[in-house]
Amino acid sequence: MKTFKGYLTEFVIQSTSDYVFDTLSSNTSDLKIPISGPMFKRIWPDTIRATVFHTTSAGNLVGLKKLEGGKKSISAFFSMMAQQMEGGIATDGGVVVEMEADILVSAKDDIMSAVDKAGRRWVEMSWFENAQGRGNPAGFDKVEKDLNTLIKDLVKKHLTPILGKNVVAREHEYELWSNMKDHLKAGREGGGKRLSLVIKDYFDGIEKVIKKNKKVFETIFYGYVKSKRQTDNAWDEQIVNNFKVKKIHHLQNLFDDDNKEDLEDLSTAYPKPAMSKVWDSYMDIEIYTRQVVAKEIGKK
Repeated sequence: MKTFKGYLTEFVIQSTSDYVFDTLSSNTSDLKIPISGPMFKRIWPDTIRATVFHTTSAGNLVGLKKLEGGKKSISAFFSMMAQQMEGGIATDGGVVVEMEADILVSAKDDIMSAVDKAGRRWVEMSWFENAQGRGNPAGFDKVEKDLNTLIKDLVKKHLTPILGKNVVAREHEYELWSNMKDHLKAGREGGGKRLSLVIKDYFDGIEKVIKKNKKVFETIFYGYVKSKRQTDNAWDEQIVNNFKVKKIHHLQNLFDDDNKEDLEDLSTAYPKPAMSKVWDSYMDIEIYTRQVVAKEIGKK
């Protein structure tokens, strides 16, 4: 069940440090994992590229255009019902963008990914734990052990000089980790610089854990994209970057005389008429997206 804090922050863009140290429990389940394109490229050099779709509003198309070909990631889908296409997920809907993109993480359901101020997406460890159904995926107990070791080592390294060896050894590592920013600021001058060093060590540590358990994470990250790419849920979630827009799908009434501003947004971002396709209903767009996905993976 989502906490009250979760409702407040679900669509609020937070800082990198907010995600790194946001742990309320005394285990790995609350840890946030950065979905970093460069990191994943180092671990999996052979990029999976596929046709995906992204639902948004016409007003967001100009901003979307600026992200084309870049490292910043966005949330996309292979499968989505018409109702969600029309209403949107994290933003208003109405426009479905067809694009070719690099797949960073592929899931059959909503990953509940969140975005930090740098444009980087984060996924909570609890999703990874349940990614393949009930219970932890095979080998995931080793992942949890490695993550616990990482947090212990980082707490020991960065807080022992401030709190002392005895304090660090006596307190629970996740409690110390969640209060890391306060400890660093209160400990001595240069807390901001030390905070940056902790975050860097966290990123490096996460990369080592993923690389060490590459086979486990590969199944979680890419099992869905390598299979049927169809879900029984209302939508799936694909975290992608380095995308190239192929087509903009929308209804004619979205750009009628009452929505001239939306039409201007579309023409500014994608001026070529061939980039825009008008449909009679969102159900027609849903059918089209499913046909494109099925064709790409060799289904009829």
